[in-house]
Amino acid sequence: MGRMKRGLFFVPVLLGLLLGGWLLAQDKTVATRIGYIDTDAILQAHPSFSKVKEVQTQAQGELKPLQDQLKGLEAKVQGGTATAKDQQDYQALAKGYQDTLKKWQDKQNTVLDSITEQINGVVAKVAQEQGLALVMDKRVAGTSGLVVYADSSLDLTDAVVKAMPK
Repeated sequence: MGRMKRGLFFVPVLLGLLLGGWLLAQDKTVATRIGYIDTDAILQAHPSFSKVKEVQTQAQGELKPLQDQLKGLEAKVQGGTATAKDQQDYQALAKGYQDTLKKWQDKQNTVLDSITEQINGVVAKVAQEQGLALVMDKRVAGTSGLVVYADSSLDLTDAVVKAMPK
């Protein structure tokens, strides 16, 4: 009985060693360089970024009057001088503002999605050409504390901007 238990223990160990040896035999050279990009600069350099700015301008034109109305009512509500009608108007206006804001955010995201998809493709192409395994967003990496220092030679921003379709 002892031999059978010992045999059952060695079978998985033997399989593990064989599998590990096979994986080591598959030694493949993988790029280990890491780069970074300034996504804001790349986005602003994209030829279609003017569409994003246009949506933002239209949104601001529709949202600004609502914001101004909300500020007036909000002062009354917070100051305790609002009537029941003022409070009702404030709630309705706040809901209208939120709905309008969401509408414009959705429109902006629709425009940004196609731009972002193009940029991601260009970033991947440039990274592969330069033998990089990973590309990080400069702002996100810096603000998260993930990266404390990065040599400027690892910045792909200019290369990505140059490789973007005109």
